[in-house]
Amino acid sequence: MKTHFGTAGNTLSFFNSKFGKDTLNAPEWINSIGLNAYERQMTYGARMKKEDALALGKNAKKFDVQLSVHGPYYVVLNSKKADVRGRSRTELLKTARLGKMMGAKKIIFHPGFGDDISPIISSLKKIEADRPKGVFFCPETMGKMSQSGSLGDVMEICEKTECKPCIDFGHLHARNLGSLKKEEGFRKIVIEIEDRLGKTVLKDLHCHFYPIEFGEKGEKKHRAVTEKNVFPRFEPFAELIKEFKMHPTLISESRDSQDIGALQMKKILGKLKYS
Repeated sequence: MKTHFGTAGNTLSFFNSKFGKDTLNAPEWINSIGLNAYERQMTYGARMKKEDALALGKNAKKFDVQLSVHGPYYVVLNSKKADVRGRSRTELLKTARLGKMMGAKKIIFHPGFGDDISPIISSLKKIEADRPKGVFFCPETMGKMSQSGSLGDVMEICEKTECKPCIDFGHLHARNLGSLKKEEGFRKIVIEIEDRLGKTVLKDLHCHFYPIEFGEKGEKKHRAVTEKNVFPRFEPFAELIKEFKMHPTLISESRDSQDIGALQMKKILGKLKYS
């Protein structure tokens, strides 16, 4: 296994490059700058032609880039409205089927709102049989306190379904009002994942990483890794990746600089002589 570093969507640098006229070229660009992962954004709907999904997957395989997909923002699996829950399940399955065509194994999604996660678990169980083989739904830890998606929520969803977690460290830092300034905060997360979901899940963990601005209700906005005095920083987590012999996928969501954030993480881990 190896650690994967990549971007959430397409960056300004991509569009300014010779590859930027067609987003299907994203894997080639990712490879050209020294990265090996790419999270396709379908946050405003699972809309993509079959031939384009297949072409993107072909390019990813050719350039040795691991694909994942971020599903629509409007998925709310614990909505009080049955029709919204139904449409959310349909959208997740559409995203998963497109992901399968691309060769993506992980479909990231925002679970919902509020404290009651039982409808989320029920909704996921309803579509489990229709999920494409080899593709996993990945509930993401969320940054606003009003959202479903605490670390505990995501652990419970994964324990009770066949989901795998997406740990967004920026979101957890914001949700917990600045909990990830030191290694101790990261260690608690790593240990809880290992204890509840096992070593295999921890080793293959899917992560979002970037600094974030927050207020009393949690997340406000993403910040750039080039800014000073913003958190979380990657160095403490890098030490734990090596200690626990993890090989995660690290997707950068650094504000308008996802590629810079991903390359910075690769450099930091490389200095520890670990990949």
